[in-house]
Parts: sequence; C-alpha cells; structure tokens
Amino acid sequence: MDSSTAAFGPASLVSGAILPARGRDLMLDCGGLPPGATEASGDGWLAPDVPVLVRGDVRILPLAWRGDPSSGYNPYAEPGQLKAFASRMQDAGMHRAGPWAVMDLSERRADSIGSYTEALRSSGATKANRWVFPEGVGVALVWAGDEAAGDWSLAVHVVPASWVSERLVAGPVEGIDVTWSWADVIRLDAARADADASAAAGSLAAEEEERDA
Repeated sequence: MDSSTAAFGPASLVSGAILPARGRDLMLDCGGLPPGATEASGDGWLAPDVPVLVRGDVRILPLAWRGDPSSGYNPYAEPGQLKAFASRMQDAGMHRAGPWAVMDLSERRADSIGSYTEALRSSGATKANRWVFPEGVGVALVWAGDEAAGDWSLAVHVVPASWVSERLVAGPVEGIDVTWSWADVIRLDAARADADASAAAGSLAAEEEERDA
C-alpha cells in the first residue's frame, strides 16, 4: 500500500491517516498556508496530497486523523508521528508569521473572536494556536476530538484575520461552521479517482474513434 492510498483510502477512517510526505513537505515549506488556500471556493485539492474543505469563510486543510486506536498499528498514522508533525507545523507557522498565540477556547465573548471560538468548541476542538500572516489572513492550527473515541484530528484553518486578532477584532459573526471528518477527505479522493477514470475512458474512446475513421 502506498502512502496516498493509506492516507485517503476508505480504510483510513478507522486506521488513521496523515498527509503523505509530499503534502506534509508542502505544508511545512509554506508555513501552513499553501498557494491557493485563500482563493479556494469549494472542496478540492490545493496539491495532489493537500485537500481543502470550504465552509463559508473558512478553508480547512486536514492534516491528520488518529482513527480507532484499537484498529492496530498503522505505520502511516503512528501517534508519535502525528504529534511530531503538529510540532513541526507550529515551528513552520512561527517561522513565517512569528510566535503563535493560544486561543482561549473556554472564553465567551460577543465579538468575531468569540464567534470563532464558539464554533471551535462546537466542533470538538481542544486546542488552537493562531497567527495573523503577513498576507493579512488568519491561520489557526487546530487539535480536535478525542483519541480514545477515534475522532482525534489536526487541521489548519484559514480564516478572516478578525477572527483571531485582538487588534482587528470585529462584531459577532453568525453561522461559522468548522465541522469536518476524514470521511470528507475520503470522498474527495474517491471523486478524484472517478473523474480520472472517466477522463481515461474518454481518451481511450477518442483514440478508438480515430483508428476506426
């Protein structure tokens, strides 16, 4: 099994997953904000191994999923590897945008930061580091879920800067949705495989028509 199949195949929902090496390298090289992240208008791929999920003004870049810890050892999603990648993402963000700040997920407040933290709590987030990048966009590295329950996850959120910056904070924002699951990534990969198969079939049919002409 190659790393892409291990990361995005149906079994990864239970066995766990982490972006393949090319995807991890891109995320680290870009400090967590790869090209096209801010412009994404729908679920898709920023690169072959970097999925993006769009939830209104939020771009979610799934990084890792623990899966069911009772499913056995998975060399592509070993707990130590997941934690090490999270630490490297923190360092990459700091290199690009300076030291991170820890978001207080327990604080209730009637402004844009409070609206975002409420959405994070509702999605099961347990920890979030945040930056405002030089491009003027907010970026958060978000840990969510429970390892024992099999839904622990790590993701980057690309959000309006006013959601993470005290200096830029604005009024409350309604309807923020940051929910996702690795099942969303699996569906994206399946749709991509179907599209590739259809394109290949169409190309083959065109070649046969040319030969028969």
